[in-house]
Amino acid sequence: MAAARVTARILAAIVGSYAVTAGATALIAVLIVLAAGTSRSDALVAASMIGYVLFALVMLWCFAERRLARVWLVLIAAAASHGLAMWIEPALPVSGAA
Repeated sequence: MAAARVTARILAAIVGSYAVTAGATALIAVLIVLAAGTSRSDALVAASMIGYVLFALVMLWCFAERRLARVWLVLIAAAASHGLAMWIEPALPVSGAA
């Protein structure tokens, strides 16, 4: 039983952190384009830099949180940010704010 919990936590840290970071990076890039009016490429570079830090923090949190169920619930909910970013993205201008 303990090995299964450790495996689930490692899986949450690696796969879950990646999913959360991918979604958050996409959402941050979209929000930067909307808020600052920068080009999509500049927004993606800035969001990617934030994403590296976010990935490390989420991964550490997966091991620091006591309840494994809470870890999975938060990771699944946060990964939904990717869907939100994909919903907003078609409305963005091609080369920044006009």
